[in-house]
Amino acid sequence: MSENNQGAAQVGGVEGAVGRSRFLSSVGAADYLGITLRELKGLRARKALPFYRIGHRTVTYNPRDLDAFLENCRVEAA
Repeated sequence: MSENNQGAAQVGGVEGAVGRSRFLSSVGAADYLGITLRELKGLRARKALPFYRIGHRTVTYNPRDLDAFLENCRVEAA
């Protein structure tokens, strides 16, 4: 990909159609994290987990953001 195309592929921190990962619904994100929808909504309300709001009701999650969240939750063994 040329330098010009790289700039077009990422707009506002969200990758464009080129190389875009599949976004997850709230149900998919909760399943991915192994938590309940209620816990997911709590994380979203506390802004502890990045999400995208499309319109008034649609909320989606990038799997890469969920992986980063899980990595931050990791506790090393003693």
